[in-house]
Amino acid sequence: MNDNRTLIVNTLLQEIAEELDIPPSKYQEAVERYTAVGRWLEAGSYDGVSRSPTIYPQGSFRLGTVVRPYRNGIEKEYDIDLACELNCPMSNTTAKDTKHSVGDRLKDHGTYRDMLDKEGRRCWTLMYAEADGIGFHLDVLPCITNPIHSGSGVHGLKAVEITDRVSDTSYAWGKSNPAGFADWFDERQRPAFNRVAALRKSQIQRQNPGLFARVDDVPNQLVRTPLQRAIQILKRHRDVRFAGKENEFDRPISVIITTLAALAYGQENDVLSTLANFLDRVQRFADTGIIRCENDKWVISNPVNPHENFADRWNDKDFQWLNWLQEDLDELLNASTSIGLHDRLVGTFGEHPGNLVANRYSGQLPGAQQVPKSIFQRVAGRLRFDVPHRQNPQWHISPTKFKAEVSAKFLRNGFRPTAFTSNCRPLPKGGQLIFEASTNVPKPYTVYWQVVNTGGEATRANQLRGEFYDSHSSGKNRNERTAYSGMHWVECFVVQNGICVARSGEFVVNIA
Repeated sequence: MNDNRTLIVNTLLQEIAEELDIPPSKYQEAVERYTAVGRWLEAGSYDGVSRSPTIYPQGSFRLGTVVRPYRNGIEKEYDIDLACELNCPMSNTTAKDTKHSVGDRLKDHGTYRDMLDKEGRRCWTLMYAEADGIGFHLDVLPCITNPIHSGSGVHGLKAVEITDRVSDTSYAWGKSNPAGFADWFDERQRPAFNRVAALRKSQIQRQNPGLFARVDDVPNQLVRTPLQRAIQILKRHRDVRFAGKENEFDRPISVIITTLAALAYGQENDVLSTLANFLDRVQRFADTGIIRCENDKWVISNPVNPHENFADRWNDKDFQWLNWLQEDLDELLNASTSIGLHDRLVGTFGEHPGNLVANRYSGQLPGAQQVPKSIFQRVAGRLRFDVPHRQNPQWHISPTKFKAEVSAKFLRNGFRPTAFTSNCRPLPKGGQLIFEASTNVPKPYTVYWQVVNTGGEATRANQLRGEFYDSHSSGKNRNERTAYSGMHWVECFVVQNGICVARSGEFVVNIA
């Protein structure tokens, strides 16, 4: 794109990510707290262990992708994750004994005993009091050393076995590798880190002179690359978009988002380009191989343990979130009023960061006096459905309390069908489309489909269409193919006793 709206949107996304991030002062406080906890754990004695445990941060705090959790529409306290690794062979201990030996050591400390939450499935959690409106809790993960010697390279040597409380009385081991994953992640973004580190440290030092007297005092962990900022945006967008929905707990887990984003990262220089490349490579998974389908199951391999599949719970609805992200970024790109910009930022990223960024923004609006555009080649702006070859409904349309909706899936190259939304990025030719109508109209009824093509290719092939199809033989489904480039659409009509009592509205399909 040649106009400056991408620069504006990139700035807005950068500011949103900064609001989601843990502040430097709170970061320093967390480091001091987990360092103190680490020293206490290191000084303890553990059955079957001859050396002091190794204590290190893990998870999003270590990766630099931490965001303030968002649950039920409310900003929650930060999660800080700490691994307590005992150098002990599995033959010398059990998962239960390892878990409790770390918990007992924390309980031996008077202050930590009072802060300790009830035993979690994998961690012991210390609850720190909120200060300045921002709180955090520290999750301590007990584990033992158990390296993987084949199939995962040098990173596998840092693999561990973590404790898993299956029930009140039953414990099991589970394989993990937070240190190896962090090293792999650093490798994926090292060129970008080297490019931005000096400037970013200088900025942080100037903004926090009371914390850091010199630029060299600013830790690497406070430097954020475009990849880290993009992951923060992705995680918050996921949390907000799934909040309150029936499938809220089926949302993609953070390790999947982080892995896919790191695999897709091409060392882009800004957040928006990183997000656009992420969406392109993930949605073209059949070509990029970033997601695989084996034996009708999705596969996203752990990059430091190829025997572990992060996508064991991945389902087609996860692709719906990617479509939502495309829509929301395009809406932000075309925001033409201050109210529209505010509503988009709040609706996409939550009230706290959305309000802060929108209220202080005073520059040019992204979509002001510009033709609507899409980063993803979707049809932007007002869609025109009044084409002459579209037939008028043959039934009386009665306004009722009933509703109808269309969902769709795309199938190509033998992969299982993947969901997509109306007016998403263009689909490739040669694929199969599966549309399904859902309605609250009581049976019996008949579903009719209208299919309308547009564009030069369909015109030359005499395939503009626009007629209606009775689906009584196939229930509520309609199958089509991606044959012609351009914008096309389908709509379902639910007819009862000769009257259309519900219609879905146009479901737009863009084809490249």
